[in-house]
Amino acid sequence: MTGLPRYLPDEPWPAYAYHPGRDPHPTRDPAGHMHGVPEDESPAESPDQWRECPRFLRGVDLFNHGFAWEAHEAWESLWHRPRERAQAELLQALIQLAAASVQQSVDRPDGRARLCHRALDHLR
Repeated sequence: MTGLPRYLPDEPWPAYAYHPGRDPHPTRDPAGHMHGVPEDESPAESPDQWRECPRFLRGVDLFNHGFAWEAHEAWESLWHRPRERAQAELLQALIQLAAASVQQSVDRPDGRARLCHRALDHLR
């Protein structure tokens, strides 16, 4: 793991950081570490409340500590909820950066670069 802080230190890490082709798919495979876990369907918090938003902070912790696919899922659970445009753009950028990290982990530099460019477009 990294030396970065954890915002939700009591939350356990997933059993593994998902890498396509190596690990069971976390949600689709019955052996996946998120299989059968219901999605949080509560409304998304507004961006000015993200410092207290467990789903957002969980995504930050996961991403910072090498769980890119899982971070993508945490942030996507917020992105699917009603939200403001600025919130949607930031979440989409974070989701794409996490996906780019997964592409990097499976040695797909073209996919990584494409997703990074898309993330930058959302941040602009």
